[in-house]
Amino acid sequence: GVVPDEQAPPVAPGSIQPQTPPPAVMTSSPAVVALLGQAETQANSGDLEAAAASLERAIRIEPRNPLLWYHLATVRLAQQEPAQAEQLAVKSNSLAAGNRAQQSRNWRLIARARQALGDGTGAGAADRRARELEGR
Repeated sequence: GVVPDEQAPPVAPGSIQPQTPPPAVMTSSPAVVALLGQAETQANSGDLEAAAASLERAIRIEPRNPLLWYHLATVRLAQQEPAQAEQLAVKSNSLAAGNRAQQSRNWRLIARARQALGDGTGAGAADRRARELEGR
């Protein structure tokens, strides 16, 4: 079942700190946190299809969470779907404005995807972009 937005738990006071988002999980919903953990377990056990399904469910709950799009991109890359991985990482970047760490991770993934697609030039450009984000 899909939980309507009205039932989403309120964000705890003090949990939103724009200066320093927690490095791993930028989520508000316990359901999303649970799905992320589940996806990680599934991916680690080699069940990439189940991991992708868990992440897609999490994205339906929090479509504007760049971390979820990034994780789905990593799963697609592992599934030998580099073109889709690149699109998902680009989507994550579009949601990660101001989050340089996440953007640099996305660019690194885009570089790996382009390498897998045989686009060495594009991969180099993405890699440079990641380094710029990390260097400033």
